[in-house]
Amino acid sequence: MLYLLRLILVLTLLPFSVSAADELEIAVQRAMEQARKHAARMELQFNKHQEAGFKAAKESVRIFNSPEFQEKIRCEEKRLKKEVFADDVERAGEQDVSNPGKLAVNEKMYLFFSSSIPDETIHSYMAAVEELDEPGVAMLMKGFVPGERHRYLIQIAKKDRSCVDQMQRENPEVCERFEIPVRIQPSLFNKYEVTQVPALVYERQGEVWKITGNARFDYLLEQINREAKSPGLESLIATLQRGKHE
Repeated sequence: MLYLLRLILVLTLLPFSVSAADELEIAVQRAMEQARKHAARMELQFNKHQEAGFKAAKESVRIFNSPEFQEKIRCEEKRLKKEVFADDVERAGEQDVSNPGKLAVNEKMYLFFSSSIPDETIHSYMAAVEELDEPGVAMLMKGFVPGERHRYLIQIAKKDRSCVDQMQRENPEVCERFEIPVRIQPSLFNKYEVTQVPALVYERQGEVWKITGNARFDYLLEQINREAKSPGLESLIATLQRGKHE
């Protein structure tokens, strides 16, 4: 087409006469015919990645819609509802009457922490809380950097810290995680004047004991129970120490 335009421009600049007009018409017709031939031979460049892209997209849809993967998603959603969205201040540390623990109904215990604490420390606390299976114990955080909450909780809750979720492979696998509620409770940080984490708070009938420091969970319990003299705490300590030697 560019060739045609150039030819027309050149020809229009020639001295005009009847014979020249005939020649011009013939030349234009020839140019147009040649342009049509060029256009008929033109092909759009083939995208060599197109077929691979279609196959990858189709495989991703197949994996996502598979019963196995959907079941993994449902299990993960169920866990996150318990862990991420359990933010009821009134329920934090409350006893579950359907699951009586070693602590009495009037005993509550709160483990305060933040993302500034090393992941391995939080991992050990989660392992201890899961081993205790004590409804009177709650793990609390004060807040999150916007957008970081899900990522952080999903990371620290992994039982095997080296495990990587395989979500895009032929056999997708989701890492096993602790099923422990982590609640966002800034009001309780203020109530118990927690300014340093990790901190463990034990309350019984309005009396409060608090200890801070990066130490084993059973050690923190022992330090509190030196003054609290609680049979429930003593039983929790025995459970953790027995687990260490099994």
